[in-house]
Amino acid sequence: MKMDISQACFNTTLIGVIRGIADYMNIDLTTPELYGRSGHAFFLNIHGAICPSGPYCWNIDPFILLLENCGIRMNKLGFYSADSSQEDKNALENIIRKELEKGNPCSILNMEHQLIIGVDDSGFVCTQPWKMDFPSAHLAFGSWEEIKDEIHACFYSFEKIEVAGSISSFVKAMQFVKDLNVNPQNYTVSPYTAGISAYDVWISGIKKGYGKEHGNWWNGTVWSECRKQAAIYFDEMSAELPEYSEILLKLKMLFNEVSDILLKVGNKELEDTKKIDLLVKATRLEINSLQLVDELILFIS
Repeated sequence: MKMDISQACFNTTLIGVIRGIADYMNIDLTTPELYGRSGHAFFLNIHGAICPSGPYCWNIDPFILLLENCGIRMNKLGFYSADSSQEDKNALENIIRKELEKGNPCSILNMEHQLIIGVDDSGFVCTQPWKMDFPSAHLAFGSWEEIKDEIHACFYSFEKIEVAGSISSFVKAMQFVKDLNVNPQNYTVSPYTAGISAYDVWISGIKKGYGKEHGNWWNGTVWSECRKQAAIYFDEMSAELPEYSEILLKLKMLFNEVSDILLKVGNKELEDTKKIDLLVKATRLEINSLQLVDELILFIS
């Protein structure tokens, strides 16, 4: 058994999963809407050593709540490690089978987000985010041998619900942006920092010598993609909110500029001093964006 569903090829693999689910469920939303309504377009999470785990290791609960604006309910099925019992693994596998039988796709986060879309004779069939043989397209029943060397896996199932209105979803997304930056501690745990505060941690990490490493490149790549989608989301919302088109245009321009900056920061060949200068500029731009977000919340609510 295998569902007719595929994972979109995004650097932000969580949204790659969500794009595939939205298509499978015939949810008529653009990709920028998926990024924007869920809040992911505006998120930032940086480890003190600029670890490549930044895009994955954060409190996903606010995202799950906002995702319902997209007509998708994301259900947690649990976290599993190398210490998890075989009994617990078997119980999870039965839950996944039942969800798939009901037509509800599932997913796994272990290194990357992947859809679980079916079963074969020996295990679960998983999608792969990119055209490369990583992570594994299979998860063996019982043993989970494909990830046995590094199991820190979260599992989820998904079901279709009613899609929320575009303006109410936008307001909730903007409230998310505000709260993320007022209360960043609610969105991640040490040694990670979320929101605009994460820029200081990123700069500190570069000063400590992490600017040439894989983690810096990957964080720059993922968070740049998110900002690019945020810019498009603001542009799309200008048609829904023409009376606020001037503010939305400013936000579009700000987030496009931040996207370009973060892509440059991820370049391993760029001098660290230039990366730091760029991140200082990105910080200033995002701080400026918060004033515009506050205006939108005040005017629209």
